[in-house]
Amino acid sequence: MRRSFSRPEDAAALLAAVQADTPEFVRLSLDGPSMEIRLSARSAASARATCEDLFACLKVAEKTIAAAGPADAAPKGKSDPGGATTGPAPEGG
Repeated sequence: MRRSFSRPEDAAALLAAVQADTPEFVRLSLDGPSMEIRLSARSAASARATCEDLFACLKVAEKTIAAAGPADAAPKGKSDPGGATTGPAPEGG
């Protein structure tokens, strides 16, 4: 299976998000903005269950990445365009 994304960074972030919990018989790889998933299982039922689990994890990871926005964007709630800090006041000040 192959899935393409608009940015290579998104593909890499998704791979990193799901790779730790992926069984040995599932191979994940990147090719630019595309992620490739290969699996071999002892039965069709096992392959299906693995795919369902993996797709659910990928869906959550995609939503998280989309909500976080681009990696080069300023963190939300930290400062406004005028440079004022919107977080808690520094200690001792």
